Amino acid sequence: MKSKLIKISTNYAKTLIFPVGLYLIFAILALALKNNLFFSSSITSNIFIDSVSQSLMALAVAIPLSGGRWDFAPGIIAILGAIIGINLGISMHANVFVILLLCIISTTILALIEGLLYVFIKVPNMIISLGVVMVYEALTAILYNGAGVNIFSLDVEYANQILVLSEQPWCYLILFVIMAVVWFLLYKTKFGADTKSLQMNPRIAINNGVNEKKNIIITYIIVGVLLGFVALFNASKAKVEPTNNLNSASLMYSSMTPVLIGLFLANYSNMPWGILMGAIGMNCLTYGMQSFGVDSSIQTIITGLVIVAVMAYTANKGVLDNFLNQFKKKKNKGVNNVTE
Repeated sequence: MKSKLIKISTNYAKTLIFPVGLYLIFAILALALKNNLFFSSSITSNIFIDSVSQSLMALAVAIPLSGGRWDFAPGIIAILGAIIGINLGISMHANVFVILLLCIISTTILALIEGLLYVFIKVPNMIISLGVVMVYEALTAILYNGAGVNIFSLDVEYANQILVLSEQPWCYLILFVIMAVVWFLLYKTKFGADTKSLQMNPRIAINNGVNEKKNIIITYIIVGVLLGFVALFNASKAKVEPTNNLNSASLMYSSMTPVLIGLFLANYSNMPWGILMGAIGMNCLTYGMQSFGVDSSIQTIITGLVIVAVMAYTANKGVLDNFLNQFKKKKNKGVNNVTE
């Protein structure tokens, strides 16, 4: 039991290398170059607060992906869900909990529509999601006369009531509760086992009794609930504008790095924790570069190089492990020969 706890603790410690390592790199540079901006409270809080909405969006992308389904629609579902849910709540002068519930209901319905289309039309999910994105983007320009939703245009007192859940410490509490629920669903339920089997080999999984249609519907319900929180949190940062020409996909792509890194780190812990570490690490990188005034195009290049490096290591991990094992054997053999 003790050895198992040590192994688990060691694996979770490994996941901290990515975010902590990036933070220390910029901290050392900031100390050497006397850049106090990196240590400011605003930078530190932004790193963690931005990681909340990014982690939730990343989970909404990663869960279908873990079942072998690539989806372009989470971004537009969060945008359209915010426009519908928050505007409905504001029209009723509802409190933040009712508004959050309306966002969750809106995004869940929108996600379920996509899931049902995938189940009944039987067209690859990537194609279905592109069609859904175009339809939903058109709706953002039609609903409420294309005004979107702007919490900051409300009177200050009411706006602050709506913004409270997206601020510290409530946003962290919400995130960790959601992470715990997602962890339970993925690792302790039949749904999670079915999702994993469908990812590994869909044909064998279905032949062994996995109900793929049921798994898809449950997946999109979970995705819809997650995107309800994303809808409120993103609307709490800035006005939600109507979108077109697949521009809504940028919201999804902004969370792709935590998804890719998180799925890799999940090998040492679990998906929700890995994604959170990926999000914090990438925000350390982003805000670190911003604090040093690095040009946005250079930031994109550096971010891309980090992703390539992580993916290269992931793809070649087995080869690298074999090389290190062979190197250790040769080293130990050399030591033994010298001793003799």
